[in-house]
Amino acid sequence: MQIKELVIYGRNGKVRKLSFELGKVNIITGKSKSGKSAVGDVINYCLGGSSCNIADGVVRENALWYGLLLQFNKERVFVARKNPNIGQQSTSACYIEIGENLELPDKLNFEQNDNVDGIEDILTKRLGISENLNIPPEGQTRIPLSANVRHALYYCFQNQDEIAAKTFLFHRQAEPFITQSIKDTLPYFMGIVNEDSIALENERTILKRKLAIEKRRLEEIRMLQGGGLKKAVTLISEAKAVGLIPSQEVIDYENFNEVYKLLSMINNWTPKKVQTVGMDRISYLQVELDKVQQELFDLNEDIQFAKIFNGETSGFANEVEHQKLRLSSIGLFEKVDFRTDHCPLCSNMLENPLPGVNEIKTAIQNLDNNIKNVSRERPKLRKHIDNLENNKQKLIEEIQNIKSEIDGIYNQNKEANALRDLYTRKAKITGRISLWLESVEDEVDMSNAENNITSYEERLEEINEVLDKDTLEERKQSALSRISTDMTKWANDLDLEHSSNPYRLDMNKATVIVDKPDRPVPLQQLGSGSNWVGVHLITYFALQKFFIQGKRPVPQFLFLDQPSQVYFPSKDKEEDTDWNMVGKIYDFIYKQVNSLSSQLQVIVVDHANLIDNKNFESSIIENWHDGKKLIPIDWYE
Repeated sequence: MQIKELVIYGRNGKVRKLSFELGKVNIITGKSKSGKSAVGDVINYCLGGSSCNIADGVVRENALWYGLLLQFNKERVFVARKNPNIGQQSTSACYIEIGENLELPDKLNFEQNDNVDGIEDILTKRLGISENLNIPPEGQTRIPLSANVRHALYYCFQNQDEIAAKTFLFHRQAEPFITQSIKDTLPYFMGIVNEDSIALENERTILKRKLAIEKRRLEEIRMLQGGGLKKAVTLISEAKAVGLIPSQEVIDYENFNEVYKLLSMINNWTPKKVQTVGMDRISYLQVELDKVQQELFDLNEDIQFAKIFNGETSGFANEVEHQKLRLSSIGLFEKVDFRTDHCPLCSNMLENPLPGVNEIKTAIQNLDNNIKNVSRERPKLRKHIDNLENNKQKLIEEIQNIKSEIDGIYNQNKEANALRDLYTRKAKITGRISLWLESVEDEVDMSNAENNITSYEERLEEINEVLDKDTLEERKQSALSRISTDMTKWANDLDLEHSSNPYRLDMNKATVIVDKPDRPVPLQQLGSGSNWVGVHLITYFALQKFFIQGKRPVPQFLFLDQPSQVYFPSKDKEEDTDWNMVGKIYDFIYKQVNSLSSQLQVIVVDHANLIDNKNFESSIIENWHDGKKLIPIDWYE
């Protein structure tokens, strides 16, 4: 897969096309802020990038859709993605079209017909990436990973902040989890683990899981069968203890059939339903009890007040009756004819005359009437008190009845819980008896499990011989040796530091190592930016050469952003630039592309403009030093 054209459909209806030569070096040279780095971001976004990393500015503000015309062996694929709305980093709106002689649409006359996942799936299949799955070693918790086109692009891009990095080697390696993804998928892309090996690895994983299950099942059967009749005798004793078997029943423990039959009968035992009274009834009765007790309390107060009133009335009546008897003894009530100016007892003259006879008679008569009234009302009051006492007795009896019902419920529930506990114990013993019976019946299953285990182990042994770690390690070392040979030679061509020593790719650490006689030197310990750029270049070209020669499913293009940046000491002093080293880098790139016979496409965006380098000049597809940019000026001015 190589890139034939890049297109940007503007919001103004205009179209910007950028054509690339297949199998050649394509250079875009230009000033800063002309949109050079955005070219790589557009390519990455159209190839299924999870987010649009195109810088916020002229490109994002004026573009509506981005597109790529991809060239495969016998067909072309046009893939386009919509520019995310302002404030968004991505969109699922995609368009894809496939054809043998397909050309870019001259205008935006298409609509979404797919999403990002669909684009990724189609490109993965078009590249020839077969079904694969990297399964982590036992004991590791990360999920299996299937390589796709997005993983293949790790070896196709070197952005501006990546190509001269000393702390990491590959595209996006600085992002979380990407290093592990590279370690997991690179063996597939290098062919160390081929499609057959992957299928066998998946089969081995499945067989290991099945083997573990069968072994566990066999162990369970053996544990259940352990003890035989001895365990059955124990179960019968426990069954007698809870009443499942009459305690006086005689059993021939030497007779297996009799024991088996007895336990089989017990296994059919089912508990009866135990009825209990719920808390709702108890709560209701408690409320009623409180209500009646309050009524009794109020009634006691009424009785007390009535008795007090009855006592006061009796005292008054008794006192009045006593005084009446005293007055009657002197005949006051019979004889009241006397002179009002003389004392009725001694007949002496009084200074203050007495009340008249009529007045005294009236007072005496009223007193006598009051005495009669009190005497007449006392029986009614007594009757009222008796009625209150009767009601009190009824309330006391009602309280006793409620309390008795509450106590009865608690006792009933207590008995029910005791019965339920007994049933629970019986159920546990019944369950253990059921397990014992199943273990006796599992002899056939045990035989099957043993046969399965033997079959799985034999197949695993066959697979292990094919996927022998030593064999895989040999293939890995063979591939790395070929890559190391090219890297070491090219390091010497670029005059990199320690170039007299072997350079190699360390797949376990995803970095480059220089093997000095006294010690290995990793990339991050190499000095100067020119060495870092050189290491990135020789690694990527060595990998691409290996992929192409091995016909591996990796896109056959490299995008390099500002490979000459380390040779520009100042933006304002280009005369200090080491143009010889810049020229050497581009000669190296040109030489590697030609050596691969048009099978590798290189797209370079750079500030450098080597006017005296024929290879450089012949590879320029657009020069943006004269005011030209990725987004034409007339689009926004």
